[in-house]
Amino acid sequence: MAFIGLAGCASEAPAPAPMAVPWHDSAFEFNAASIAVDKQTLFQLDAAFLAELAKAGRANKNDQDRLDQLLATIFGPEGRAFPYSSGHSTTAAETWRRKRGDCLSLTVLTYSVAKALGLSAEMQDVRVSPVYSRSGSIDLLSGHVNVLIKSHGNLHLEGHPMVPGDVILDFDPGIGWWRRGSALSDDDILARYYNNMAAEYLAQGQSRLAYAYFKAAILAAPRYASGYGNLAQLYVRAGFLSDAEKLLLQDIALNGDDFFAIRSITKLLESQGRQQEAVKYVQMLQERQSRDPYYWISVGVARLNEGDPNKAVGALERAQELTIGFDEVHRYLAIAYWRAGKRTQAEKQLSILAATAPSDPGVALLKKKISMAPP
Repeated sequence: MAFIGLAGCASEAPAPAPMAVPWHDSAFEFNAASIAVDKQTLFQLDAAFLAELAKAGRANKNDQDRLDQLLATIFGPEGRAFPYSSGHSTTAAETWRRKRGDCLSLTVLTYSVAKALGLSAEMQDVRVSPVYSRSGSIDLLSGHVNVLIKSHGNLHLEGHPMVPGDVILDFDPGIGWWRRGSALSDDDILARYYNNMAAEYLAQGQSRLAYAYFKAAILAAPRYASGYGNLAQLYVRAGFLSDAEKLLLQDIALNGDDFFAIRSITKLLESQGRQQEAVKYVQMLQERQSRDPYYWISVGVARLNEGDPNKAVGALERAQELTIGFDEVHRYLAIAYWRAGKRTQAEKQLSILAATAPSDPGVALLKKKISMAPP
């Protein structure tokens, strides 16, 4: 089973310089021309649409007007965002034409539109509770990105005053992910786009293209940790075990909290009978999991999906001990308590949630559901 990280979610602290990558161009018949999208193409909007936006940007006198224009463009007159469509990342122009996309695609489109309107926009890498999915023999870990609109004045969204100068636009249907993250450059996003494309090709068994795109991801952003760990999965499949190990170690050096990389090197060492060496990484994994709220949130959600609310409560209570102000913890705990028949505790969590997310319409709906219906 291979572990692949999509649009990496961990914030990357200062780390050692990237390694000299052990490439295997011949083995994978590498051809640079296989990469159909460059940085300009990723962010480029259609000429007619771009001209229309440029005209609107010049006509709007302040950032609030430009923000309103951005919202009208992306969300439409009824305030409905483009449909969220996971599993495939697209360029800004393609996302606009398709009117749908994953969080990376919608972030790229929103960022490009914001820049065309003259807004100060920044793409963000946002840490969230892990979301796992499976495609064939590959386990996928989805990260999260969104867009921060910055201004020196007060910006308003749907009539509510926001934190001065800051509006976050987020498209993922997950809970509690509308938060600040670490800034991403255009190259960082390009690397994540290439990484997602590579993961798609790997799931389809197209190793040659997967290699080309993983290589492009590393070259675009050498400090993007997941690029090394993901290329390692391809190397394992091809039998380049020594080089796969080097790549996984580089991933861990750049991002010591990458559970996929730690789990992968553990599995790789154990497969070679190197049990004693693997113990170190087993301990690393256990230590990080015990103090990582995102791990406990993911466990709680998994137990909920499996129909075991009591075990979900245990995991989510642990997440609550490790966090302050995490809306998703209180939301999931309310659901878990309710399904476990603990209505009083569920209502207490809803009260906390209402205080931390007063403008979230989903809180009232969840409260009504819990108060009226049996678990």
